[in-house]
Amino acid sequence: MKMKLVQYSDNATVDSLLRSDAEVFFISALILYLELALIRWIGTEIRIFAYLGNLTLVMCFFGIGWGCYRAAKPVEPVVMAASLLFLAILVANPLHSAALSFSKISFLLSGFEDSTVWQDVHGPGADYAMGIFFIGVLIIVLTFTFAPLGQILGRAMQRAPRVIRAYSVNVAGSLAGVWLFNSLSWACTPPTVWMLVAAGLLAAVLLAGQVRTLLPVVLVIVSAGVVWWGDLSSDLIIWSPYQKLVVSPFWTTGWNPVQWGYLLQANGTVHQTLLDLSDRFVTNHPGLFVDEPFDRNVYSVPFSFKPNAHRVLIVGAGAGNNAAAALRHGAMQVDCVEIDPQIYAVGQRIHPEQPYSSPQVRVTVDDARAFFKHANGPYDLIWYGWLDAHTLSSSYNNMRLDHYVYTLESFREARKLLAPDGLMVVNFPVQRMWMVDRLFNLLRQTFGHDPFAYCDESIAARLRRVATATLIVGEQPVTAQTVENPALRDYLASWQWHSTGNTRAPTDDWPYLYLRQPGIPKLHLIVSTAILVAVLVAGRRTLGVASGSDWHFFALGAAFLLLEVQTVSRATLLFGMTWIVNAIVISAVLVMILLSNLVAWRWPRLPQAAIITGLALSLAALASVPLDWFNALTGATKLFAASAFLTAPVLFAGLIFIRSFAACADKSRALGSNLIGALVGGLLEALSFVTGVRALILLVGLFYLIAILRRPMAGPTSSIAAAE
Repeated sequence: MKMKLVQYSDNATVDSLLRSDAEVFFISALILYLELALIRWIGTEIRIFAYLGNLTLVMCFFGIGWGCYRAAKPVEPVVMAASLLFLAILVANPLHSAALSFSKISFLLSGFEDSTVWQDVHGPGADYAMGIFFIGVLIIVLTFTFAPLGQILGRAMQRAPRVIRAYSVNVAGSLAGVWLFNSLSWACTPPTVWMLVAAGLLAAVLLAGQVRTLLPVVLVIVSAGVVWWGDLSSDLIIWSPYQKLVVSPFWTTGWNPVQWGYLLQANGTVHQTLLDLSDRFVTNHPGLFVDEPFDRNVYSVPFSFKPNAHRVLIVGAGAGNNAAAALRHGAMQVDCVEIDPQIYAVGQRIHPEQPYSSPQVRVTVDDARAFFKHANGPYDLIWYGWLDAHTLSSSYNNMRLDHYVYTLESFREARKLLAPDGLMVVNFPVQRMWMVDRLFNLLRQTFGHDPFAYCDESIAARLRRVATATLIVGEQPVTAQTVENPALRDYLASWQWHSTGNTRAPTDDWPYLYLRQPGIPKLHLIVSTAILVAVLVAGRRTLGVASGSDWHFFALGAAFLLLEVQTVSRATLLFGMTWIVNAIVISAVLVMILLSNLVAWRWPRLPQAAIITGLALSLAALASVPLDWFNALTGATKLFAASAFLTAPVLFAGLIFIRSFAACADKSRALGSNLIGALVGGLLEALSFVTGVRALILLVGLFYLIAILRRPMAGPTSSIAAAE
């Protein structure tokens, strides 16, 4: 039986409307999904981008924005797929060719003194020009990957018969893309699977748009094969929700090597060693402890200062070395906090001493800062066990996973968990000696007196590893004289660190642990400049900001991206820097946009002055209301209340956008201008390195003011009514 098509007043049939919805939904899902997948994958294989994820994001924005502006031109999905294949060859490097390896970018750009990249190997003589060249190639490839997708999105939005409906479907597709990738990430799937899923989404886009050829899908599947080939290894490879982990046996050196444990690499560099330091192993292999006597080991020293530590809290517990040490020294209860579930799982399965199997050990997979808010003290010893990050906390900002752990406010929260005679011990690997001074000042400001600190660079040089700083502090001053062992006491005193007091202590507003002083790091300046040059070379017309209406959408895009940065950064202070928190926050932003669309459809004559006033008041509240107010709440109440507060400006900004979008004749151009604005907003996020995070709200307000002053003059309410 043939179904009779229902006619709407705008002559759009049900099937054409559904086809339009399907095309917008799948292209939106594919764009967000592919953005997140490539940011994660590139940041893993090209290590420098593990610290520049925000800049990878704006490269994607440029490609999509350029594509939206060129929506009237012929769309060539094959270009997108071929570019993705080329990117896969460059990044995965399946032939392991030195000439084609893009991983060298990390070494070419890692030698700056004003910021720290893990295990950088170059000094001032690094070839920065060659690094910029590689960045330029990456920009071009990403642009041609996303530009055809932007064209498809721009066309679909331009011809959509219902504006608010189409934009709502666009947001819903983006929401689906976010959760699809995060679900695959949580399931620890490798990039090969990510590429295959991208091929499926691309097939859905092409079918919805009635494109006959599936050659682009075949090329994306080939890209998945290239990525699989490049990832082949005899070692165990695990893709956790945060990073790529590689596990391999760790052998002693000498004529009769013995397996001492395992090496754990994160994003291509050695991150942890799972060592057997049991009494049996140490007794049987005394030669391993000639250069570094066992009592000087970082896992032994804390218990020389606190031999009767019965309750121990270990933050950054990793694969279990610290927990094993606590058990060896008689701890009765060991609470371990580790953010990466797969690092914990590796320790649980293969650590030589099996500390996580002990009934005295309790493991919490969470962000350390979040754990402090609900931990039950007091603890005799709080031990920071090499808690250092190799990746960013989110694709939307430039903060690493550990930034909010090493702030003054965080250390004060941890101090409240100490017993009156308890000690706090911080072990930290330092590539720059000013970082020791930074940690020293953090503890000094937290406790009101100097900690005891030492750093033996000679041992690190002999053993060819990064020096470890150890800082020990309690409610009363701690000195080397506390230690009973005379030889150890003399050793600690000889390497004691005396602070210069010149290095700024990080705070929740300026949490940049790895930045020596306020200022935009040269590394970010170089990459940002390369992106801006690429945009300018593309021409003024490509920017899509020629008219007043274009500047309106440009300013809205810049403000929105900066507002999203604010939302993600501040939400992590309340809930922690875990992957699920990031996914929920981004989802809350998208849901608020959907709510604004609903309001615009239900109340099309809502006064513009009321909307602008609501935006101004919500931004003012965001700038002035302390987040600590929400810590009085718990569970779902805290989640919903904080999410509504942090995303309230999005509701009003969304109303401004959808009204302007409905009134705009060239919707693909408007989208292009909006995305190019988001690109600029993403680059301006680096200003927080100078001003702090909260000051960005002023920049958000400035861009929204520009958007309001340059908004289209056509009546928005009539435009919405006509469009719907």
